Amino acid sequence: MVPYSEVIVALEGRGQLQILFTAWSLWIEHRSMATDQQSATFKKVVDGSRMFFAGGLAGAIARTATAPLDRIKLLFQVQAVASSGTSATAYTGVGQAASKIIREEGVRAFWKGNGTNIIRIFPYSAAQLAANDQYKRLVADPSTGELTVPRRLIAGACAGMTATALTHPLDTVRLRLALPNSGYNGMGHAIVTMVRTEGVISLYKGLVPTLVGVAPYAALNFASYDMLKRWAYDGGHIQQSTVSNLLMGATAGTVAATVCYPLDTVRRRMQMKGSVYKNQLDALRTIWATEGYRGFYRGWAANTLKVVPQNAIRFVSYETLKRLLGVQKAKTDT
Repeated sequence: MVPYSEVIVALEGRGQLQILFTAWSLWIEHRSMATDQQSATFKKVVDGSRMFFAGGLAGAIARTATAPLDRIKLLFQVQAVASSGTSATAYTGVGQAASKIIREEGVRAFWKGNGTNIIRIFPYSAAQLAANDQYKRLVADPSTGELTVPRRLIAGACAGMTATALTHPLDTVRLRLALPNSGYNGMGHAIVTMVRTEGVISLYKGLVPTLVGVAPYAALNFASYDMLKRWAYDGGHIQQSTVSNLLMGATAGTVAATVCYPLDTVRRRMQMKGSVYKNQLDALRTIWATEGYRGFYRGWAANTLKVVPQNAIRFVSYETLKRLLGVQKAKTDT
């Protein structure tokens, strides 16, 4: 609103007509300022919704393209658990696992649970990618708009935890559906059965280790991608192109996934029905004692083969979709 003192000063020593005209002018000025502010707010909301949609669609595209490797990775991670429905040595390599799945379940089995996967990944990817952009704008230096490496890491970690907290129940259901002889007829049946037999808490099994694991992964992933792009393009080392962006997305994802893979394995084990682990620390100790360090990296090869194209496709798809949807590029965007 226009300050009262300003109105008094403006009206002092003026005739009635002048008073009315001055008051009208001040009101128009106030409305104009309010309209500009509303317009800016509306544009931010529109850009935010566009980023959310672009992030969700990019995630769906990338995950569908790499669904076969994701299923193989999951089977490697959980086959040592008694409730997985298979023996601890059923899957010994990526090629052997792929052949076994095709022989026993058919090619379509690679996309088993992918419908649930897409339902989960759309909001997850949307929240993570859009939140990362928003967090970067929030934590950027107010005077210069620049982002230091620690600020990028913080933005990425917060984005990862935000998205994970919102979609963890769907991730748990997806894991159950991906197992052989799961006993569930679909996502709805799985959710109802889990809640009825194990309680609502079963949908949130492994949430704490998930948050612990996703924070460093998202931080490293987003920060690595941004820094690689800045080094390559701002430094004039190479020309920006889709191919170079794909390579940098693949590199960032591989580094982040390799560093954080043990925590991902613990998370998957704790999500299993009949999990024998009391907590994350107990899971870490038990896996180390019974399986050694290799137990933490079961399915790492399949995961790496999945992450390379998935991360690359997701980043590039997101940036392309943002551009097509007309999202205004901020200084913090790479």
